[in-house]
Amino acid sequence: MKSVELTDLVEDFGRFVALVEETGERVGVTVYDEPPRVLLPAAELADLEYWALRGRGALLPRQDAAPERPPGPEQQGPYVRYAHADGVRMTFTRDRAVVAELRSAAELDRLEEWARHGRQGYMDPKQLAAFEEFLARQPPVGEQP
Repeated sequence: MKSVELTDLVEDFGRFVALVEETGERVGVTVYDEPPRVLLPAAELADLEYWALRGRGALLPRQDAAPERPPGPEQQGPYVRYAHADGVRMTFTRDRAVVAELRSAAELDRLEEWARHGRQGYMDPKQLAAFEEFLARQPPVGEQP
């Protein structure tokens, strides 16, 4: 994973968002004395959030909002950057479609953990039907054939 300083990302976010969009790989973002952040493709984030919701069965918590209002959208080349009120997350769009997100590394770790649990507990419909059929053939607990 490529790594970049937050100030470099903000100054030329178009280059780094294009890298994420083209390669589908994450970019680590370092900040002086704050926790690290990760710029990741929107499709990967959507996949993680989908599986995390399956594993948790609840809405994902958001970090507390910062007291001041975030700056407005900023255009750079074909991309627009939206800074969120929490002061950490940023959304990057191209032609009104989300292409990348900047999240804190801690939030992303938590999301990956929940997604792993969601994937592990999932059975496709055919597999679930076969498993239910198998369980139906088993004798009740405590009864020996």
